[in-house]
Amino acid sequence: MRSRGPDISRARARLAALLLVGGLTVVGPAGIAAAQVTTVETVPPMVDADGRTADERIDQVVVLLRVLGVVLVVGTAGYWWRTRPATVERLAASESEVEVGSTEVVG
Repeated sequence: MRSRGPDISRARARLAALLLVGGLTVVGPAGIAAAQVTTVETVPPMVDADGRTADERIDQVVVLLRVLGVVLVVGTAGYWWRTRPATVERLAASESEVEVGSTEVVG
């Protein structure tokens, strides 16, 4: 019976060579594009009617979204705290104690 060892190593070598050539074909032109020098022109930012630039408006929206996120998290935590089973059972037990002891005169 013939061994397949050399055939497998040749196939791996062909695959490695194909991957190397494909990689150089894809990545090679990126080196040329990265070497180009670009100039930056100074363009005055667009200002809206309130005198804010786009960056300032985006910052304001981000702050608003963060505040809304905190309100949502705090509201969810409060809702969970009030409706979890241990709290509901404790509140039900305290209400039944108040009804039983309501005939006593406090004074």
